[in-house]
Amino acid sequence: MFDSFFILFYKFENSNSVIIVRVDNIGDFILWLPSAVKLCSYYPIERKPILVCNSSCADLAVSIDYFSRVIGIDLKKFSLNLWYRWHTLREISNLGPSTIIHPSYSRVFSIGDSIIRVSCADERIGSVGDLSNISTVRRAVSNRWYTRLVPASSSNLMELERNTEFTQKLGIVDSHTSIPKIPKLRKLPPSKQIHQNSFVIFPGASTSFKSWPIEAFAKVAVKIIEKYQWKPVILGGVHEISLGRQLEEKLIEYSPINLINNTTLTELIEIIRLARILVSNDTSAIHIAAGVNTQSVCILGGGHYGRFLPYPDSIEGIKPAIVINKMDCFGCNWHCKFSNDTSLPYPCISEIEVDRVFETIENIIQD
Repeated sequence: MFDSFFILFYKFENSNSVIIVRVDNIGDFILWLPSAVKLCSYYPIERKPILVCNSSCADLAVSIDYFSRVIGIDLKKFSLNLWYRWHTLREISNLGPSTIIHPSYSRVFSIGDSIIRVSCADERIGSVGDLSNISTVRRAVSNRWYTRLVPASSSNLMELERNTEFTQKLGIVDSHTSIPKIPKLRKLPPSKQIHQNSFVIFPGASTSFKSWPIEAFAKVAVKIIEKYQWKPVILGGVHEISLGRQLEEKLIEYSPINLINNTTLTELIEIIRLARILVSNDTSAIHIAAGVNTQSVCILGGGHYGRFLPYPDSIEGIKPAIVINKMDCFGCNWHCKFSNDTSLPYPCISEIEVDRVFETIENIIQD
């Protein structure tokens, strides 16, 4: 209703600009980078695309310099604060795009689709998408806001392959699936330089039920320290502060460096670049590690198995190693039939053994 009011009373002036809308979280954004390069190079320099993205990705998006301009959106405020939503939509609409592209496969009605709607661009391109984040009825409604919907295979493609599929069907014929490559973004300040023989633990996850127990992370860290004499570094964001303190306490005799909630995104990326190995849940850190050629081990659950991890065998480069507890229910979209307690890790994660994770780490280091 609010967006309809905006369209009714706001005047639009068209220019020849191109806008790309990619409002996913950091990990998804990084997986999209190889396709972003192709999409940006598809347009002449005078139409170098403008990016509308999640504000959590804006620092990275500016640093990689693919786009003529970056507009970061605070998604929570965009959804809940009408004044913020109005100003954001006005900023985008004032650009008067002639073309706007929303390449996300799992569209969100009230965010990406709504931005497409109010842009009033002559050419509004999106993916036919799936139903992960949208109902059948809402997708039918928002489909009408696009002038072109790019078809998508019903096969269970890994996200890198899904992004390539979009650019290929858009008409960019030289697209191919590859691991993201994140260029060096900045020099780290002295306080955040890490020892050359350091490893990173990233103990958080987007939700508690996807998080391996902190005790297990601590045990793996101790094994790494005692065998290789490497320095532990703990990374994460504001939501991992408590986990970081718990892990720091368990490793206190080894003097861990706890940088949780004490780095920008670009600093975090450069720290991971310097690490010998990263151990993490299924988080953006795993995809960052791949993008900076750092070995990594991911404790992976089955909710979205195959979509974001593992990486396809067919692509070259340093890919994350995964450790799983294979169950028949993999692909459940995190609707766990064994547990209703979302404050604890689901069985596909909690039952992954410390020794299996450490064995995977040893194999990587030996190679």
